[in-house]
Amino acid sequence: MDPLVLQLLARIKIRIRQEKGLAVNTQRFFAEPQYAMQILDAAEECEDFELVSSALELRDKLGMIQVAGHTSALKPAARAPAMAAPERSAAPERYKFGARS
Repeated sequence: MDPLVLQLLARIKIRIRQEKGLAVNTQRFFAEPQYAMQILDAAEECEDFELVSSALELRDKLGMIQVAGHTSALKPAARAPAMAAPERSAAPERYKFGARS
């Protein structure tokens, strides 16, 4: 298990108990995706910025965030023509700098 994921869950677990009085079962959180979604939804409804940002970051780390319709913005191939290397000419240029003989 990724230590960052565990840190985020610990941060959420402590803060959500303070904010909403919810006790998070970590075993159930990782075993049941529906339960995890409920906990993260409750965390995102809080007024605490750190709790909301931790919940969003944990969703991202667990692969729960999926962006529909914006896949072209995420693919590097969509930007490839603008960032392509310049074409080289068939004949090499003469070296013009440095020592001359």
